[in-house]
Amino acid sequence: MSDIEVMYLPWSKAIEYCYKLASILLDAGENPDTIIAISRGGLVPARVVSDILGVDDLVVLRSRFWGIGGKVLKEPEVSVHEKLDLGGKQVLVVDEVVDTGATMSKIVRIIRSLGVKSVKTAVLHYKSTSAYKPDYYVEKLEKWVWIFYPWSFSETLFGLAKLRGGDIVESAFTILRDLRASELYMDPIRIKASLSKYLRTPT
Repeated sequence: MSDIEVMYLPWSKAIEYCYKLASILLDAGENPDTIIAISRGGLVPARVVSDILGVDDLVVLRSRFWGIGGKVLKEPEVSVHEKLDLGGKQVLVVDEVVDTGATMSKIVRIIRSLGVKSVKTAVLHYKSTSAYKPDYYVEKLEKWVWIFYPWSFSETLFGLAKLRGGDIVESAFTILRDLRASELYMDPIRIKASLSKYLRTPT
């Protein structure tokens, strides 16, 4: 894990970024008819944005591209759990990050094929390594880092611990100490119990 740079975001910072993104969209005069949250990472940012912009129509698309500890698919899988009626609408797609850009690119293509009036994209973090540039973002990262978002706490911690090697739980707590992680909201016993769930989950 020594060659991987990790950027840890506690809840307070992550929520601040969500509201910054919403403020950027508000200042830009964006007035979408529908907001699409890319699940799972974009759920929290999209909910905050929908609240601030006063958009009740919040739709969730499930995308799977990355597994625990790394990429698992050549191309993102996108699944829809409700009927998409987007014809003639202004659509805003929200996620937490564009990394390679593959997920966002595919979702934008799908949405455009549904006869929308327009589609814009907004994320918390835009990595310069991405092939896709979002319309709106809070922070551009010039070099690739693994972003440790609080809403994927156990998943990220498990992935990092696997890369570090050794005992998963010991490695996980070493990582938390090294990152000076705060705002954990769970005691060590429950963190250990949560990590054990991932030990039983195929990646």
